Amino acid sequence: MTKTTAPLDLPSAVYEGLQQRARQHQRHVEDEAALALAAAVGADDTLPDELAAAIDALATLDDDSFWRVSDSQPPIEDGVLLDALVHKRRGPGLTPAEARLLDELGERHDRVMVLRAEAIALVHRRGIDVRERVARA
Repeated sequence: MTKTTAPLDLPSAVYEGLQQRARQHQRHVEDEAALALAAAVGADDTLPDELAAAIDALATLDDDSFWRVSDSQPPIEDGVLLDALVHKRRGPGLTPAEARLLDELGERHDRVMVLRAEAIALVHRRGIDVRERVARA
């Protein structure tokens, strides 16, 4: 993604909020502002290459494999650690290593959830009733 510089005049309250978020996430204010703006305008809606390839590979699976993927869950240990790190980030803050781990855990969780959703969608496109599966998701 190419970058462009855009000087901004921000209300003090907005800047202070960005400073607080930047401290919590251990980023520069400018990086936090760029992420917040990208999220607000939906500018970064592309999938990472690895995830896009995994989604493409789903199309080659049989129905039983789809069901297994649609039932997959992130490991319980990952969820416990993810919750603990999110809680710590809100309080005393994270070390750089903990921040990297939090990002990694979040990405792994998101990957599982995206693949689950895509598997359910593909099974549905094959004409199979997925209402029960969607209700449990």
